[in-house]
Amino acid sequence: MSASQQAGMLTYDLRSRGTSSLYEFLYQSIREDIARGRIPCGTKLPSKRNLAQHLDIGVATVTAAYDQLITEGFVRTEQRRGYFVEDVSEFRCKPVTSQVKYLNNEDGTSVGAECGAQDAAAGGVFAVHGTQDARFDDASAGRSSRHRGTARSSADTASDASAAETPHAIEQARDPEYFVDLKANRTSVSLFPATVWGRYMREALSLPSDNLLRSIPFNGLPELRRAIASYLRRTRGMDVSPDCIIIGAGSEYLYGRLLQMLGPTTTFAMENPGYRKFAAISKAFGNPWRPVPIDESGLLVDELEESGADVVHVSPANHFPTGIVMPIKRRLELFEWANRARKRYIIEDDYDSEFRYSGRLIMPLFADDASDKVIYLNAFSKTMVPSLRISYMVLPPKLLARYVDTMSFYSCTVSSFEQYALARFIDEGHLERHINRTRNFYRRQREAVLREIAQSPLAEISHVEERNAGTHFLLYVRTSLTHDQARQRGAEQGLNISLFNDYLLRDGDGLSERTTKRFEQYSNGETALVLNYAGIEPERLSETVRRLACVFPECE
Repeated sequence: MSASQQAGMLTYDLRSRGTSSLYEFLYQSIREDIARGRIPCGTKLPSKRNLAQHLDIGVATVTAAYDQLITEGFVRTEQRRGYFVEDVSEFRCKPVTSQVKYLNNEDGTSVGAECGAQDAAAGGVFAVHGTQDARFDDASAGRSSRHRGTARSSADTASDASAAETPHAIEQARDPEYFVDLKANRTSVSLFPATVWGRYMREALSLPSDNLLRSIPFNGLPELRRAIASYLRRTRGMDVSPDCIIIGAGSEYLYGRLLQMLGPTTTFAMENPGYRKFAAISKAFGNPWRPVPIDESGLLVDELEESGADVVHVSPANHFPTGIVMPIKRRLELFEWANRARKRYIIEDDYDSEFRYSGRLIMPLFADDASDKVIYLNAFSKTMVPSLRISYMVLPPKLLARYVDTMSFYSCTVSSFEQYALARFIDEGHLERHINRTRNFYRRQREAVLREIAQSPLAEISHVEERNAGTHFLLYVRTSLTHDQARQRGAEQGLNISLFNDYLLRDGDGLSERTTKRFEQYSNGETALVLNYAGIEPERLSETVRRLACVFPECE
């Protein structure tokens, strides 16, 4: 795709868009021309109306393309002046292929010969030089931390005292029942096509071949890895070999394998605020970790540099809990940080990124990485059902070779039957149809919750910050209640309430002064609730908002 500037106008052959929508093709075309320098920094783009007339398309199509470019930081808008190109001069084209040599599995199957791009993604990709949230529930993180490494002798196991304590310990670990759990990042399981899934599971069990009864490769069933690679190419603009994909039973398992492979001297950094569970896992493996504050563009790279970390965990497409999308300038800074030292890597957690309600999905860091510095991590527990403990990571070539050398003795932890069923589910298009159906449901659910809040007494003492992504939003409430009082009063109303403060990470020195000041500025002295609405049953919606209003005495 190329653009010619004629009287300040951009010209594209829209007939060559293939199966892409008009707005997506236009977005990709302008994005590529900006990244390649064909549209220089500071250039004023044509007005939406003029470009629409020139290309003979609707103004709404141009608006959607411009909005996506603004979201990703390629373009900025200036009031009453128009749209201008940002400085992305550090970008260059990502290499088409990357050849590496690998070992073979014990069963003789090849681990891989190529782990780079195989077919150029539509529109091109660019790079810089040189659940209950089953994964992240804080209570479960605490439990796993308390019980790690407690190997017991046979005498201890057989003791009557230990046996008597066991039922009580299990009872203590159970989550209490609530009218509605607004903290747990649940999914609406009623939307899952269980009949279709059951059909593929029965198919897996009835296959005449005994392949699924034998040991499978350490990195997962080839059919599933091929299906995931094809899915990532179609939906995320990622060109990866199936050999680069590692399948595991949950993101915690895969994260643990990374920690073990990289070694206890590797220091990890986490976005602050962010998920506590990854910090707990790092601590459990003996790895030092550092919380790094964020601003309105995401993780602060200068603070990351000062932290001394070797590996950083980020969610650039949808930061939790703020929903911030990391713009291109901050992404460039992050790539520059990673390229300054050989042992530095970026773990990109793309969990929940499929649920975006305006524009297209945000391009992953992995798709823009030219230096093999990004480890991509995702799971099916949110897009499908939480009980399906299947996650995957995509490793860059050098790390894959290291993983084969040091971690391939671990068996794959996911049943071959489930892997086969999931591969068929993806290949036949059911995953994308299910995500589209679920996305539409969550969009309506979000609108219904916001409408109920606007019509309730909460509207007088609160305001909502939401970014049209994920399955939660932030509700800022002007209240005299302390955080503990808000939680307690919520529990009395049958609500499990999550607060912004619950996701502030503290290392041995507590919160940094910059993090504390940043949060005070961000919250403006108000109490910020993180409201996860995905699991609210529609018939309980009105009552949930009524009970939430009763939590705060200002609404009485």
